[in-house]
Amino acid sequence: MADLRFRANTPDVMHETIDGEVIAINLVSGNYYSLRETGAEIWALIDELDALSVDELAHALALRYASPPDEIESAVAHFLEELVAEGLVARAEGQAESRREPAEQPTGVPTQVFPLPRVEKYTDMQDLVLLDPVHQVDDTGWPRARPEAVRDA
Repeated sequence: MADLRFRANTPDVMHETIDGEVIAINLVSGNYYSLRETGAEIWALIDELDALSVDELAHALALRYASPPDEIESAVAHFLEELVAEGLVARAEGQAESRREPAEQPTGVPTQVFPLPRVEKYTDMQDLVLLDPVHQVDDTGWPRARPEAVRDA
């Protein structure tokens, strides 16, 4: 998995960062997700630099945390597998054209242990997310879904 590259799965996924927490919505499944701490850091790197490999992500995080690089790489690989399974990130085609370093490079020697990144999944609003008010309505308007939209859901 180390040579694979990953990118946010747009336009099927919308996301916003609020107070350090990433809220991502998969518009295909209707699920929404919370990524905090290192999960939010990984997402920010993917969003900022696009088409990153596990090695590149682990290297960027190893500069910030005192944990062994192989532990960080393993945790990042597992986290990316979860994000791919949930449809939040996709494998990027080919190699990235140009690599650049993240905007914020840490200074000093890291002392904090790397917390494992987690994906918190919520399914309680699937019906509302899947009800597309622009495309899945009849002439009477929203929120009444067209019959074929209800069958497809």
